[in-house]
Amino acid sequence: MIPPKNVIVHCSDTPDYPPDDPKFDCFGVSDIDIWHKKRGFDSCGYHFVIRQTGVIENGRPCFSQRLFTPGAHCSGHNLDSIGICYIGRAIINKQQKEALRTLFRGIRDKFQIQQSSWYCHNQFNKNKTCPGFNIDFLQVILSSY
Repeated sequence: MIPPKNVIVHCSDTPDYPPDDPKFDCFGVSDIDIWHKKRGFDSCGYHFVIRQTGVIENGRPCFSQRLFTPGAHCSGHNLDSIGICYIGRAIINKQQKEALRTLFRGIRDKFQIQQSSWYCHNQFNKNKTCPGFNIDFLQVILSSY
């Protein structure tokens, strides 16, 4: 098993519900698991899913087992990357940013993956808008903790 050397950030491409909307925080890892199984994956392809409330849910095993389980989130890069998906499309809210920073610290400490090895999905596939921001914005999020 190849240890992960990169992190790739995604979005779920679901509506960005505001906190006062009854549908706020209606999507999570169980929904992605269903969507990915319909596409032929064995389970959710991401290692972590960040709900709109900032709660971090585990997808594929990453921290909880001694061995890293490859993802199914970025063609050609699944064997050596950790996939993180935040729920939403164009807006990553304050709670989700803090959750992303928490994951950054934990992944850096466990796997020694530095900030320079964090990427946006759209850097690997120019036809993707996922996540709803670019690498410069991601670097600002990670460096502001």
